[in-house]
Order: sequence, then structure tokens, then C-alpha cells
Amino acid sequence: MSHPILILAAPTGAGKTSLITELDPERFEILSFDSRQIYREMPIGTAAPTKEQQSIIRHHLVEVLFPSEKVDAGLYNRLADEALRSVLNQNKIPVFTAGTGFYLKAFLFGMFAVPEISEDVRNKVLAMSPEQKRNRLQELDPDSLEKIFPGDDYRLGRALEVNLMGERWSALKIDLQTSAIQKYNLNIRLGVFLDLDRKELYDRINLRAKEMIDQGMAEEAWKIQEFYGADCPGLKSLGYNFALENKKGNSNLETFLADLSQSHRNYAKRQITWFRKETYLKPMGRTEALETIKHIK
Repeated sequence: MSHPILILAAPTGAGKTSLITELDPERFEILSFDSRQIYREMPIGTAAPTKEQQSIIRHHLVEVLFPSEKVDAGLYNRLADEALRSVLNQNKIPVFTAGTGFYLKAFLFGMFAVPEISEDVRNKVLAMSPEQKRNRLQELDPDSLEKIFPGDDYRLGRALEVNLMGERWSALKIDLQTSAIQKYNLNIRLGVFLDLDRKELYDRINLRAKEMIDQGMAEEAWKIQEFYGADCPGLKSLGYNFALENKKGNSNLETFLADLSQSHRNYAKRQITWFRKETYLKPMGRTEALETIKHIK
């Protein structure tokens, strides 16, 4: 017997959290694939679902890790596997919500068989600038650069690590044994990409950036830095560098807002590019998506 699943992907600021809180909690539970909302103690800057929203419908993989913990696809897979089993055991329909399409795709369809990376290679790559990584990768494995978004420093580093370990990242194959679709006999009943008008999306992003600042994102960032250190993985989340600069007095509120808004708009562009090329996703407006999901059997 196959298990139906739903996928709701959206760029940052598109309103997927408010949409899923309108779903029937007796039928659905949420598996969140967002590499930032998985962190605790950072609800403002990561726009995590509020406690009230989480009480309306169960959210898995939200506010799970401390800011000192590093997240990667392997850890996300292990956490998601446990969450999925919990939902299926209750005979509910899992709704996979995605801001981080890479993690979702790796979980559903399988992870690449990546070699073990030595500490020496990892430290060597960490010490390099994005430009140095890109130039070195161009020498070793130019085909890999076609698959990496500009600005995706994480995947750039991972690809270079693999090549320095003696394997071509562009030639890696997916290990189907790591595919949740295969392991649990999942059936994608519906895959939705929330496709908002670009002006509407940018207006929403600009408004949310202002709300983040008004709610105290700079103070939130400062507390995280004081407790976990300025180099903790959590503070690598989008916009926290601008929040810390503001708190240090190196920028005014106007600059903070402009930088925060721009960084989120740029990120949304990259997400849209990713989701539009995924064949398992169909673009829909918010109202159509909500009504379609509600009536899934």
C-alpha cells in the first residue's frame, strides 16, 4: 500500500505558513524543510511558525537544533525520517513544506553517494574564499559549476571537498536506498509551488523585513552571538550579519532594512529558479493551492 504525500514549496515570504495553518490537523501534519527554521531561539530572523501556529497543526523539524549545531543534508535526512514515520504511524497525510529545495529533494529521491571527507580537506576548503573555491573547482570539475547556483557557498564547498578527495562531484550517483519515496512507498499526490506575482512577493518580503526589525531581530542576533559565539552555524542564517552590524552601531535602521530586504529578495529569486525546474511541482496561486490541498483524498 502506498502512502499519499503532499508538497508545498514556496520562496521566502510567500505565505506558506499561514496557508498550512488552515488545513485540517486531524488529516495532515507538516514536515518542514527549511534549513533556518530548524534552529531554536531564532524565531524572528528565521520567520519560524509562531507557537500559536504550531499549536493549530503539528509542525515537525521546526526549532529542533541549537544555534551551535551544524545542519547538513545527512542530519536533515535522519531527522526527517523519524518525523515521517511518526506521521505515517498516525495514518495522517504528511505535507512537506519546502524553502530549502535541496534538502527536500535529497530526502525524497535519495542522497548522492558522497565519499567521507577528511578533516584536512574540510579545513582547507573552509579557509578558502568563494572565489578561490570556484576557481579551484573550475580546474578540477567544471561540469559541477553548471549545477550550483551562484552564491551557494555551501554546495560549492561540498563539491570541492569531494573533488579533493579524488572523485568528481558532477559524476556522483544517487543512492536509491536513501530515498524516502522508495523506502516508505510514498506517492506524491500533489506537488505545489506557490507562484506569486513578483511585485506582490517583493512587497511581502519588504514588509516582513520591517516586521523582523521591529520585533527585535538585532537583539535576537546579539543574544545568540553572546551565548553561542559569533561563528556559530545559526548566525550563518540569512540576514543575521546585517542584524549584528546594526547592533554594533555600524549601520542605521534605514541601511539595515535595505540590506535585509535585498538579501531576502535575492534569496527568493534563487528559490524560484530552483522550484520552477522541479517537474514534481505545479505552480499555483495561494487560493487554488489551499482549495486543492483541502480536497485531497
